[in-house]
Amino acid sequence: MSPEIISTNSYLDSLKQKYRGCEFPSYKFREWFSKTDATFFDCKDQDKASCLESILNLSDLEAFTVFIISKESSGAFKLMDVRFKNLGTETLKHFITRFHQQLESMSRLSLQTAGLRYAECIGHSYVETSQSHALGS
Repeated sequence: MSPEIISTNSYLDSLKQKYRGCEFPSYKFREWFSKTDATFFDCKDQDKASCLESILNLSDLEAFTVFIISKESSGAFKLMDVRFKNLGTETLKHFITRFHQQLESMSRLSLQTAGLRYAECIGHSYVETSQSHALGS
């Protein structure tokens, strides 16, 4: 397995230390996490890197999910998962770039209007369409 791909549980354990008191419900996350791409993904194959590359290049995904840590006025941290519908044939790889170049600032502003502070984007994920099939299954 590639050193930049770890189990999601390992990654969540490190986040629990960093953001004490913040809950990270495991059902929201996929099994693996790529540190390089900051992406949660599922894969049953031995070659996780190839599996990830295939997922990053899928163009028929229903939606993309961004996991954000926000900070409440009380100082408590909160996990938020924000979903963006795929309006065309955008790949996850392209969406990740577009999120950080264009949509992240809008997300920060939206949180501010709700009285929250944007702390960090902890990763990205995806929602498959009924036509998509789980890679590596």
